[in-house]
Amino acid sequence: WCEFAFLYVLVPPLVAGLMQPQMGDAVLRRVGIMNRTFEMGIPGGMILFPLLLLTFVSMFLFLRLDPTFESRKLWNWKGFRHELRRIALVFAVLGPLVLLAAWLVSRFTAVMPEDSFLRLPRENPGLMLAICLFYPWLSAYPQEITHRAFFFHRYRAIIGDGATAFVLNVIAFAWLHIVMWNWIAVVMTVPAGILFAWTYRRSDSALGAGFEHAIYGLWVFFTGLGYFVYTGNAGVG
Repeated sequence: WCEFAFLYVLVPPLVAGLMQPQMGDAVLRRVGIMNRTFEMGIPGGMILFPLLLLTFVSMFLFLRLDPTFESRKLWNWKGFRHELRRIALVFAVLGPLVLLAAWLVSRFTAVMPEDSFLRLPRENPGLMLAICLFYPWLSAYPQEITHRAFFFHRYRAIIGDGATAFVLNVIAFAWLHIVMWNWIAVVMTVPAGILFAWTYRRSDSALGAGFEHAIYGLWVFFTGLGYFVYTGNAGVG
């Protein structure tokens, strides 16, 4: 339980503070801690992905070396292929809804600039292409190892593998996005967490869940909702 609390409850706000020291220090002052600071002289953008990759590699190696873990769950091509049609059909329904949501939020609310809708493909297709090439392997798949494969295996002894484990997994995944310093990012990732956890439990494939995570993540960036999960927009919404 201590390890669980440290990794999935305490680490995200600590990383959030390191990424945005001014905002983290403001929280410390609010709770009465005056003689501590998150400022380390390191740009916030240089913290998140290296830490994610370090965590991913550590948990990946742990699972590979653990004789009680079925290593095939790290990829499991058969389970992935079995779920691929369902993943595509669900995206065919949800994809247009996400696109519509991006347009509505940018057009009729103040939480996202109006020109954010389809901004990357319109104004910076090179960056959009780079995200397509690197996001699946540097972010989506690693998160499915850390927040699905490792989570469900490591903590089965204390939270089981039923509804409690599923709900805690969704909450932990959403809480991870507190590093973006805006409530919209956390709320957005609740339904995403439900979908990805469901796929992992059905397929026994982190690769399958990672693929689904990647297509939705890329679509979020394409539509403009990536505005909320870009650390440069910390505190929006």
